[in-house]
Amino acid sequence: MHIGADDLVAVLRDQGLRITQPRISVCTVIAERHGEHLTAVSIFEAVQHSSESDIDIATVYRTLDVLEEAGVLEHGHIGHGPTVYHLAEDADHQHLVCSRCGTTTTIPTDHMAAMLQGITAATGFEPNVQHFALSGLCADCAKVVREG
Repeated sequence: MHIGADDLVAVLRDQGLRITQPRISVCTVIAERHGEHLTAVSIFEAVQHSSESDIDIATVYRTLDVLEEAGVLEHGHIGHGPTVYHLAEDADHQHLVCSRCGTTTTIPTDHMAAMLQGITAATGFEPNVQHFALSGLCADCAKVVREG
């Protein structure tokens, strides 16, 4: 089941926030674009373009913070760019970023299970890979580099 805008608004209400049109618009953008990795600025711009209500970037950040604290939204870092956000229901994936062309690929986190277990077995450290991306070369760039 996909988390909808009404579900996100209900979370804000449960957390004691006043429900305003800008906050509803932020929730709508997040829900409608759930498959994307959204930045605060991209959410802000989408709300500005799709809504007649005035919005302040601080409203976007506060809404994102409350949704993340409530556990329905997660953030991550893809390369050296800004923080990205996605619904927690979409969070069980890892980002692979090509350092040559910038392409981002997502894979299920369980594809990395053996590597993560190996790190824990060797060091006792339990990695949390939800908040970072692995960099390297995508298949196309790797082929170009190999063929030189």
